[in-house]
Amino acid sequence: MPIDAARFFPQAAGTLPRADRSVRLLVAAGISTYGDWLTVVALGVLLFDLTHRPEAPALYILARFAPRVFGPTLGGSLADRFGPSRVAGWSALGLCALTAAIVVLANTGTIWAILVAVACAGFLGSVAQPGYSACIPRVTPPPRLLRVNALYSGLIESSVLVAPVIGALVLPFVQPQVLVAADAASFGVAGLVVLSLRVRPADAVSSRTHDRSSAVATVARDPMLRALAASFFCSAAAITALQAVLVVAAVERFGQATDVGWLYAAVGAGGVAGSVVLLRWTPRTIRARGIALGFLVEVMPLGLFALVGGLPAALGLLFLSTAAAALYQTRGQTALQQRVPAALLGRVNGVMRLLLYTGMLAGAIAAVALVEPLGWTALVMGAAAVSLVAFVPATIPYRRRSRRPDEVTLAGTPMVLVSDQTATASRASFSIGKPTELPHSLHDPS
Repeated sequence: MPIDAARFFPQAAGTLPRADRSVRLLVAAGISTYGDWLTVVALGVLLFDLTHRPEAPALYILARFAPRVFGPTLGGSLADRFGPSRVAGWSALGLCALTAAIVVLANTGTIWAILVAVACAGFLGSVAQPGYSACIPRVTPPPRLLRVNALYSGLIESSVLVAPVIGALVLPFVQPQVLVAADAASFGVAGLVVLSLRVRPADAVSSRTHDRSSAVATVARDPMLRALAASFFCSAAAITALQAVLVVAAVERFGQATDVGWLYAAVGAGGVAGSVVLLRWTPRTIRARGIALGFLVEVMPLGLFALVGGLPAALGLLFLSTAAAALYQTRGQTALQQRVPAALLGRVNGVMRLLLYTGMLAGAIAAVALVEPLGWTALVMGAAAVSLVAFVPATIPYRRRSRRPDEVTLAGTPMVLVSDQTATASRASFSIGKPTELPHSLHDPS
């Protein structure tokens, strides 16, 4: 019989949502995400126009992503201590101020200052993300949790599909600073909306549990969470390596650089499709095997992308990859919110985001270092293969402890262990020990 981790980490009554306030959170996330992608397009165009050198947009991407590896851990700790909505809201207001400063700096043409502001904004954005994730189960009734996560994922994926198109249509008629100013306004609105949720810090569920369970240990000892965390790092590395050479691939394989827009559209469309499926289909549970299967379906098409010759096939592979990612990562994020104690949720989300951003940074560095000697085809195939190999250790279960002489197991029935100082749990056992102690090892049959 599977053991539900929620039994060992019960949610405090005060942390359960009294009413559904998820609409406000989704509105805030959607507004800020769409505005953020407008800035990605606008600043890339702006920096190239100011310098007329291809290094400027590349430095912008590096300044945008590199500082993000330092923010999630801090953001998760702050969210648990001061409340997730407070951290996410004030971070969004800080992003509003930084983005407005970029508008001023763009008018003066100060390139280095723009890049510094972008780096600060990237760091602050990574601080906010664990707060957003930790807010979802606190403002959503349990029956709607998967649906709200699917809507949240769909908003993010649709922004990749829609916002760049909006930017491409608008930029011929307005200056890039206008879109950056719109992004600043979106962050301001999002910050005020999230602060209005007033999600306070979770009350301590059990000081013993939190004393013994760090965020990293919570992820490492749960097979599903461990697989999900590994998938975040490995898939982010493979995807970022491909993203770094996507324009080169469009030119060499499909004939023109403008085809990169269709490739990004396929990425966004796949993510939206996967999120929509979860709105109509509610899987009962997800285990480590389900995470591993979804990861394979996500990463393998990325490697095949380097081999196909036609644009329709390439679009189909990218669509399939992001659709699979939306399905298993959204379901995995929902399971994370269900089984991690509320007082630890921000820090666990911080660990997940840290692995995601570290994978993105690793993929970007690999692309910069290897694309010239290897070529983009070998780079993409190699990144996918290395990601698959690196994921394998996360699927290896922990070794079970050997049975002690005083344990008695009856075939077909749960095992009952009565001893003075121990408390254990496994798939076929239920143990009794000191009532003040909780098991250190959670077993998932997957």
